[in-house]
Order: sequence, then structure tokens, then C-alpha cells
Amino acid sequence: MDESEKAISEIDERTGNVNDENVFESEDDKDIFDYSPNSKRLMTVTLSRKRWVNRVREYAENYPDEVQIKQINKDGSIIAFIPVDYLRINRPPQLSDAEKKRRTEILQRIKAQ
Repeated sequence: MDESEKAISEIDERTGNVNDENVFESEDDKDIFDYSPNSKRLMTVTLSRKRWVNRVREYAENYPDEVQIKQINKDGSIIAFIPVDYLRINRPPQLSDAEKKRRTEILQRIKAQ
């Protein structure tokens, strides 16, 4: 049995059903989103970016019925179950050079205070 057959035949530990999942990896392989359609509408995320790790830890602490951290790795990355409804994907704004310069000047003024 090759790896793909093995992955397909695995049982999803969240639901007890056969694993029928879609996995999305970031281009730099730092974060992985694994969505398995199920009645709980959960997805498994593997995160290594500090910003996302901290946010998921905060949610797990504040909303333990919704967000569950399954594993904390030695490198600081985590594996967690989070509701699909938590996922939001936004395209970064496309700023003109003038707008970038204006925002830089505002930021510098704020830092100078």
C-alpha cells in the first residue's frame, strides 16, 4: 500500500469515519490546513507561524468546546482542531506607491510619539 492509499484508508479520529480530506499547504510549508467534511465541521491545522500559534492557543483557552490543541511540537508548531467557520481568507490590499509612502509616514509619526 503506497502513502496515498494509506492516507485514504485512515480513520478520522475526530469522527470515526473513513478519512476523506482535502489538505492545503502554504507555499513555504509553514502552515497546513486539512479540511474533512464531517458533522462537526472541523478542520485540522498545523501551524508554525507564531502569530497563528498564539491566536489558536488563545482560542483554545477561551473556547475549549470549539478549539482543541491536539499536539504541541518541540519546534513550537501546533496541531489543532478548529471550526471551519473560523477560516477566513483575504487577499492583501494592492496599494499604490503614494499610498505606501503615506502609510509609512503615518507609522513613523506614531513611532516617534
